[in-house]
Amino acid sequence: MFEVSRDKVLSATTLAAISAGGTSGLGLLVSHVAFATLIFSGALAPHSSQGIGFILFGCFSGCLILALVGGFRGAIAGLSPALVIAMMDIGATMEVAEEARLVTTVVALAIGASVTGALCYLVGKYRLTQLVRFIPFPVASGFVGGIGGVVCLTAIGIAGVDLNWRSVPRLFDADVLVQWVPGIAYGLALYITLKRWRNALILPISVALFVGAYHVVLTTLGISDNEVRDMGLLYASTVSGNLWPPVMPAELLMTDWSAILVQIPNLLALALVALICIVMALSGLEVALNEDLNWDREFQAAGAASTFGGLGGGTFICMIVPASFRSKQFGATSRFTGVVCALIIGGALFF
Repeated sequence: MFEVSRDKVLSATTLAAISAGGTSGLGLLVSHVAFATLIFSGALAPHSSQGIGFILFGCFSGCLILALVGGFRGAIAGLSPALVIAMMDIGATMEVAEEARLVTTVVALAIGASVTGALCYLVGKYRLTQLVRFIPFPVASGFVGGIGGVVCLTAIGIAGVDLNWRSVPRLFDADVLVQWVPGIAYGLALYITLKRWRNALILPISVALFVGAYHVVLTTLGISDNEVRDMGLLYASTVSGNLWPPVMPAELLMTDWSAILVQIPNLLALALVALICIVMALSGLEVALNEDLNWDREFQAAGAASTFGGLGGGTFICMIVPASFRSKQFGATSRFTGVVCALIIGGALFF
């Protein structure tokens, strides 16, 4: 009775789930590496590779759990850009000795994810979601617009551009142009292309092409990887082996708990932003799908996923509206869609 027919395995829904889940997984993989670079920047930049492992584990575990226990079949979960800004603020204001900076930041963010996840789970369990539905649309729109502007400016800063009015004349020097023009050009081209064709494969394919082209140009110019890293154009990895866990158990003894206590206001702000992100995601998906979702169940699922992610050394997640809606468009409203997406991210993380 456990025999599974070939027709069942290769059903239209299964093939659609593989297509939609694989596409979403590649897209989230690219975006979450970028998010990790934003969060683990500045003083945390030497630990960017550990930061990538931290973020990818949260996305992998969260997407897998939400796919299995969430109410909407075909749900894709990940880190919201709004949460990236809140997490960046925690990392940037962490006043701690250099040798304890990474472990203290990771522990603080993991605690924030676990506590926030538990809060979201309780909101859903005790049917308090009606209380969080009353966020006015103008407030939500301003929130999204502001976050987008901050992410854009921060990304330009990470490219090596000093963003202040005194540095404007230097923006057009040859050594500065090479840092910000390629990123701006690619970003504009990607935005225009996605607006024109709206094909889910454009993002992962374009990233592969542009990364390849970048390395071809560097090789043609005779610039080595070490020289490129010294220029700040490639990650300077400090990981020997796997990306996860971001810190080893023995390193947890170096955690500066006094520095984490100072971050309590920022962690509370992170929890508030997380609640807003879930509300906005569920509202947006309901509008896109033209159907009602079970908010209590979705809050519980997101809470459980984030709590597990935090305990495992990951971060908070919520439903990603464009990717989840893509599952509906592709006819991939199956739990297998989210599982495929998680496996793509997990493959990059663990192997």
